[in-house]
Amino acid sequence: MNCDEADRLMDAYLDGVLELTRQIEIERHLSRCHACQSLAQQCQEFRSFFSANAPTYKAPPELRARILAMVPDEKVKRVRFWREPWVYATAAAAVVLLTLCVALTILFPDNGKEFSSVAVLDHSRSLAANHLVDVASADLGVVRPWLTAKLDFSPPVVDLPGSGYLLVGGRIDVIRNRPVAAVVYEQKGDLVTLFCWPVNRDLVSNGNYLIQGYHVCTWSNAQCNYIAVSKLDSRELDQFADLFRDHLQSNPY
Repeated sequence: MNCDEADRLMDAYLDGVLELTRQIEIERHLSRCHACQSLAQQCQEFRSFFSANAPTYKAPPELRARILAMVPDEKVKRVRFWREPWVYATAAAAVVLLTLCVALTILFPDNGKEFSSVAVLDHSRSLAANHLVDVASADLGVVRPWLTAKLDFSPPVVDLPGSGYLLVGGRIDVIRNRPVAAVVYEQKGDLVTLFCWPVNRDLVSNGNYLIQGYHVCTWSNAQCNYIAVSKLDSRELDQFADLFRDHLQSNPY
């Protein structure tokens, strides 16, 4: 892939809608090309700025009630409906509002899903390459210092005693050109990769997604963004996220 192709596919890449092979190609190109890395960063910052600052609008319940009350049952009423200026203005405002909501959804997609698509790709790639972790250990005193030495923050590596989730180890990964910690847990053969990085410009929205057969749970707190990826079902993954959050609240790292 060259820079022209990367530029043409950049929006689709950031939207997370590229097919897997093309996504891998552009990520490989970005890993080697500083100019395209800079372009991707600028595009993502632009999107994040507008996602954070775009106004939201919610139609009041009274508007829905008034419009439904004015739906005509007879042809004569339909004629009178459009002869009333204030009724026309109300209906027009509703159309404009609906159009604006659709436009905002298209222009500023859910960033949790965007980040999750990349996390799923990284998780599946680590399985395919048989490279789950860079440091393999169930000891917090080994995994956390190793990750901290490689990153510009100290990731929250925790034990979850009594939960059945065992720490496997950790690795360094990259999401949207940002080095992140990827901490891996295992429960009866099912793996969970927990990606985390500090909250700076991007605040990941809370959400649950099903992407390429993987369940994903996203959330954030004052310190970090989190993305958990696993083949566990959504209920079990939510339980893992709850256990992790509860542990952090009672045992700040």
